[in-house]
Amino acid sequence: MGRPCVTRMERPMKVLPTARILIIDPQMERRQATRAGLAALGVGALTEAASLDKTEHPLSEGHMDVIVVQADDLNQVPENPFRQCGGVPAILVAEGTPSVLTRAATMGGYDAAVGMPVLPRLLYRRIGSVLQRARRNNRPQVAAPAAKGADMTSAG
Repeated sequence: MGRPCVTRMERPMKVLPTARILIIDPQMERRQATRAGLAALGVGALTEAASLDKTEHPLSEGHMDVIVVQADDLNQVPENPFRQCGGVPAILVAEGTPSVLTRAATMGGYDAAVGMPVLPRLLYRRIGSVLQRARRNNRPQVAAPAAKGADMTSAG
């Protein structure tokens, strides 16, 4: 009468219910499939667009937490316009070997890359790691410890 054995792969993943994700892909069917896969895993708000130019909200105002850009050709990867100043994290999804994907993502200013065909669970995990890294980078720095022998109390 014990609990049934549940393997690690059958356990539900930690959900990103508050993440606001923009999926950019010129191919509508692929974009919708990516959206459906992420929604099935419990991702919060998902928005789609055919290109960065066709987004409803200006990304610079903080309306998105992560951008997922799917590219058909590694030679025509759109540059991440938020690569400067610690802007919105971006993930590149394209077909290619890991080393080629990494090079294209770095050149385009992306935080991570995922190969095609994209598996929703892998993309979900990559989104989580990119968000975690962005949060870590935005944490305030801990003050340096006081010099040895300095008095930690205020003068009264």
